[in-house]
Amino acid sequence: MTWVVLPNLARLVQEFEGEKEPRLSCFTCHGRDAEQVAYAMPRGLPSLDPKHLPDRHSADAREAKLAAFMADEVVPRFANMTHDPNVTCFTCHPKGEER
Repeated sequence: MTWVVLPNLARLVQEFEGEKEPRLSCFTCHGRDAEQVAYAMPRGLPSLDPKHLPDRHSADAREAKLAAFMADEVVPRFANMTHDPNVTCFTCHPKGEER
């Protein structure tokens, strides 16, 4: 993760967000107490309701853009880097109820 996933996803997110420097760190996805929980996943990221996932066709432009980015860029790259064809939103995001 440290040598492949983090640097690649950090640059990808940096470009998406238009940031000058990458902000992604181990703690972004694994939570502030990552070391204490042995980098367990899913945790750290906001939970998603499986019945109401963000949608690329949302009327909310920010949600639509983010959903498309995650589905088209993040999930496939993460699956490729980890050699895991079963990667989904819930590989990184905990399942939760509608907010």
